Amino acid sequence: MAIETVGQEWHSDIMNRRFLIYFSAVFMAFLMCLPLAARAEILQIVTIGGGSHLFEITLADTPEKQKRGLMFVESLPPQNGMLFPMQPPRVARFWMRNTLIPLDMIFIKPGGTIAQIVTRRDTQSDAHTTSLEEVSGVLELNAGEAARLKIGIGDTVIMPGVTF
Repeated sequence: MAIETVGQEWHSDIMNRRFLIYFSAVFMAFLMCLPLAARAEILQIVTIGGGSHLFEITLADTPEKQKRGLMFVESLPPQNGMLFPMQPPRVARFWMRNTLIPLDMIFIKPGGTIAQIVTRRDTQSDAHTTSLEEVSGVLELNAGEAARLKIGIGDTVIMPGVTF
């Protein structure tokens, strides 16, 4: 009787492993089918004071994604946001049309340092926020998040695969 039980346990263990391998393969295939916009990228901000903060970022890397931005988004988890890369660098103009959540707009100079931070709480507004100089990117986060994390002008933004 003990031999039969050991054989059944062995068979059950093999079946569980096969299921896990199969499930992992199906899950990985599912992830590979997601559009790039749905995948979070990791962005790091290193503060002058030596702090470091990681963010999950959606990259607005096409004209269509940049035009839509965070319009119609009802909530944004902490330390999540959207990055608008701008090559070549230029003066950036942003509005809050159809934007339902207040945002921090972090303007990034060529080289990756933060040039300007503007907090916009006037959701759904057509008023423009314009960068004070040419920038190579704009990062949008929840309003107040930059202040809460003590992120400021002169801090450095780093994101693999993105040139600032």
